[in-house]
Amino acid sequence: MFVSGEPKTAGHIYRVERMARSATEAGYAADIVAVNDLDPVLWRDREVAPAIVVFWRVRHRPMVERAITAWRAAGARILFDVDDLMVDPAVARTDVIDAIRSLGLKTAAVADLYAGIRRTMLLADACLAPTATLAAALAAEGRPSMVVENGFDEQTYRASREAVLHRPSPPDGLVRIGYAAGSRTHQRDFAVAAPAVAAALRDHPQARLVLFREAGRGGDLVDLAEFPDMAGLADRVEWRRLVPLAKLPDELARFDVNIAPLELGNAFCEAKSELKYFEAALVGVPTVASPTEPFRTAIRHGETGFLATDSAAWRDAIGRLVGDAVLRARIGQAAVHDVLHRYGPAGRREKIAAVFGAVLGEKPPQQVESLPPPAIGSRAASLPVVPEHDVVLRTGGRRIADVAVVVPLHNYAAVVAEALDSVAAQTLESLELVVVDDRSTDGSLAVAQEWMSRHVSRFVSVTLVRNRANEGVALARNAAIAIADAPLVFPLDADNAVEPDCLRLLAERLASSTASAAHPTLHHFGDRVKRRPAKTWSPERLARGNYIDAMAVLRKSAWAAVGGYHKGAFTGWEDYDLWCRFVERGLWSEAVPGAVARYRVHAGSMLKRDTAAAMERVVAAIRAEHPWLTVRAS
Repeated sequence: MFVSGEPKTAGHIYRVERMARSATEAGYAADIVAVNDLDPVLWRDREVAPAIVVFWRVRHRPMVERAITAWRAAGARILFDVDDLMVDPAVARTDVIDAIRSLGLKTAAVADLYAGIRRTMLLADACLAPTATLAAALAAEGRPSMVVENGFDEQTYRASREAVLHRPSPPDGLVRIGYAAGSRTHQRDFAVAAPAVAAALRDHPQARLVLFREAGRGGDLVDLAEFPDMAGLADRVEWRRLVPLAKLPDELARFDVNIAPLELGNAFCEAKSELKYFEAALVGVPTVASPTEPFRTAIRHGETGFLATDSAAWRDAIGRLVGDAVLRARIGQAAVHDVLHRYGPAGRREKIAAVFGAVLGEKPPQQVESLPPPAIGSRAASLPVVPEHDVVLRTGGRRIADVAVVVPLHNYAAVVAEALDSVAAQTLESLELVVVDDRSTDGSLAVAQEWMSRHVSRFVSVTLVRNRANEGVALARNAAIAIADAPLVFPLDADNAVEPDCLRLLAERLASSTASAAHPTLHHFGDRVKRRPAKTWSPERLARGNYIDAMAVLRKSAWAAVGGYHKGAFTGWEDYDLWCRFVERGLWSEAVPGAVARYRVHAGSMLKRDTAAAMERVVAAIRAEHPWLTVRAS
């Protein structure tokens, strides 16, 4: 049961609605009630209490205390959740919380509110918070505290990626620095970045600052009159109307650079969530942020964003991003991959299961056979390596497909059309097709381009790109998956094929499963005919050798979480390496025997041509990468 103290706010969406959805996906039955509606809910549940009740931003009142007493007597565990440092009345000062000044609030009223929220916290068994800094502050008040980060759901992912697809083409040539403040409470925060923003506007004629204002008498959310550096730049500022959270992706997708300044050393600011980072990342926009603990934890400086400690660092980071479109694209793409699992539905489902399981003294349900430590979780994931490539053909792309079929292509001109025909024949309608030509020398690129041009109407979108250098199957797959917008991807080598119901059955299974992938039965054809039924996921079996092909529907977030496909000395076993990384990350694939993919056996395949000839070296390389493997060359 989630009890919301502010049900009409954006915070309610982050901390109540999305958390309840994650709890449901983790196997709990979850209800939401506004604090003002506690009476009838408590009466209804007087005999069957929830196992856990989470009070978010709830101020103490007699009804709240009666509800906590009744639910606890019935066996419920009581959790308190808050997303700002609102449990210490002593911080209700204008030198700590600038909103008191900028909104004209009464200090005494804010302190009274915080005192009421603190009383609710002290009635709870434990606390939740979106950041480690805030959790530490709650723990200092004598309550066990756990971190459940803010995050996004699948609807937000789809809205964000579709917002990217709706960007004007061609672009207007402007470079927009966006500050997505949601209320007029951030004057001192914006002051951190204001000199650097002003410098960028003066140094780059194409630069614009995007700010927001409320409709009616709410006014501008940033009062630029307080910042002398911004004087004379009014014509370089774009004012946008403040939108509800569901529409925020459309606004963020207009940005080229996202800024998230916070006042360093301020206890209230240091506890704030990093949500501005992952929301901008979902639309591929790089962020420059103040290095508070949450942002330091979230952003890999220079790789997924920039951390700016002072005015010089702010000016350098913003100036570099405004002046370099290639850098913006690289950082933005890395940020997308970084947030997909950690802040997305799968990662939050894992966190909720772990936290609620700990609260109840239970382990999360064991869904698959696992290896004993230290094999599980022993590797820190890198980001997927995506090679440089050029777009040859791109059509469609106004909405997001359910599944993207990604095809690495190298010198398979004779058979690639057969593979693509099998994709077009799928009974799953909502498909995206991405083909990456890895510098073929036999006309494969022309064959693929001609086929895709004839079949564009079959797909939600089609994209054909060519790598700038021959990179191998692992990085070609990475390039294709990075381009794909669909939340599910299916790698299909250009010499293979799929039966008509294959993708529909795999996608349907994932829709009702917490697995990170679903793999089909394999039907060998060509030089040898054999049927290999899909076998249940087993790390112990994988340790002895691979039995799951690359042809499987993957959650794109899982691909990103394990660092994508890796290019190594284990040529031909790149898919085996990926499944090993699944094991090490605690992810798994579900067998779907009714789905059938067709695997071509022929002398020219990479396994026959390269892997078999160097088997001892390949086995040594894969075992060096994953020491828990027992696979042998014989």
